[in-house]
Amino acid sequence: MTPAMIILFMACEVAQLVYENPLDKDDGEVPALVFSPSTIETSVGGSAVFEIFAVQVAGVSGIHTQIAFNSVRLGVTNVSPGDFFDDVNQSPMFFTVPANPSTATDTLDIYYFYLGDGGTIDGTGTVATVIFNTKMTATSSLEFTAESEFVDPDDIAIQINSLGQGTVTAQ
Repeated sequence: MTPAMIILFMACEVAQLVYENPLDKDDGEVPALVFSPSTIETSVGGSAVFEIFAVQVAGVSGIHTQIAFNSVRLGVTNVSPGDFFDDVNQSPMFFTVPANPSTATDTLDIYYFYLGDGGTIDGTGTVATVIFNTKMTATSSLEFTAESEFVDPDDIAIQINSLGQGTVTAQ
């Protein structure tokens, strides 16, 4: 090998790519509840749009997510239902507590479920889309609390093996 070739090989650096998809979970981590994307950077006063996903859940007929956030740093602008329970035979119920999400202080509860008997879904899908607005320069975390749950038609809890986290950085 010539000196020029050695210098060329030494000067080349291979990029280390990191692929982090919050929907890619190992078998031991599902079913899961995750934010997608898991990290958003924006400006002060800007918006951060997160989708909430139920990942690889079986026999679910209801979902309750409770999101903890710092309401001094973040506000909730809007919450809309996802498509996880879209079905031509049944119409799902969807609501938030507080009913006006923009008044949420430190926690936001989202309820999404089927009414009646026997309606269940298996798989991965969007539970909701939540838009946060940033109030100051800060890094803020979003966390699903232990109050979050999946339930079957008999209102029996389905174990959640992984609760994702989200991060909003406002500069």
